[in-house]
Amino acid sequence: MNRLVRAETRRLLRHPLALTLAALFVFGSLYCAWVSQSMASYNITQVRANLDFLPRSCESARNTPEQKTACRAELPMQVVGLERIQDGFTADGVRAAQSQHPVGSLLWTVRLLTSVPGLALLVMLAAFSVAGEWSRGSIVPLLLYESRLSRLLAAKALAVWVWSLALLCVSAAVTAAFGMFYGRGSYPLPSPGALGSVLADTALGVLAGAAVLAGAAAVAVAPAALLRQPMRAFLAGMLLLVLVVRTSAVPGLGAWLPGGALADLVGFGAVDGVWDHFWISTDPSTAPVLLRVLPTLTLIALLWLWLDRRNRTRDRV
Repeated sequence: MNRLVRAETRRLLRHPLALTLAALFVFGSLYCAWVSQSMASYNITQVRANLDFLPRSCESARNTPEQKTACRAELPMQVVGLERIQDGFTADGVRAAQSQHPVGSLLWTVRLLTSVPGLALLVMLAAFSVAGEWSRGSIVPLLLYESRLSRLLAAKALAVWVWSLALLCVSAAVTAAFGMFYGRGSYPLPSPGALGSVLADTALGVLAGAAVLAGAAAVAVAPAALLRQPMRAFLAGMLLLVLVVRTSAVPGLGAWLPGGALADLVGFGAVDGVWDHFWISTDPSTAPVLLRVLPTLTLIALLWLWLDRRNRTRDRV
């Protein structure tokens, strides 16, 4: 099995589509980091400038004494409102600052990779690399080497997972380099936190993201093996992804469905202009997130069990 996995991984890492999709994601992630940093820095700068200008605005020479008195009376309320806006912008800035951190960039990238853009690339890669072998007929020599189709598909799913992890490391390194050598000077942002807290948050986020990517790879390979036509497998995978996203806010049940469990496991915030706008906020749940992912893991296991039994029946026929 190890030899089969290594062979499938080497083939996938050299696949032209895999290299193209990896390049698209790296540049897309870099663009998202640039937009996130620039917007967060601009918003923080603007709200701080407004807070500094607000007291002076009451003393303008154009104001009458009555207007100055009314302005001073309303000043505390306006300051409180601007401070609330500043707190929100600061929270966004802290998250954007993760893409400027050598360690936090891993957390920033894994959240983008486990959202719709990254998962769509994973579905496309699995569809055209796995189902494409049936359409081209190149699956025949592989089945002569490994007659058990379930082992071959498991190796392909592991290869897709390894590709996603390699893409995560490369994209995070590019994003961190951009943030450290250009972003910090051009777009000053609040610190993402002490090194210890950043390390802890990143470790948990990467572990959760790796688990999500493993499950996504297993699910993406299944329709490719069932339909055995690249375009059909891609459309089926995208429809399944849309279903996962749209059901994440089902009242009373969304937190237990794959979309809600995914959002909570990886740690998407309530609002973020880069990735969270793809996800609908789930209903709050007091159950631990590790418990809420069990139904998703059960569904994946049942899917692969059914796929294995179906292929065995087809082979006997």
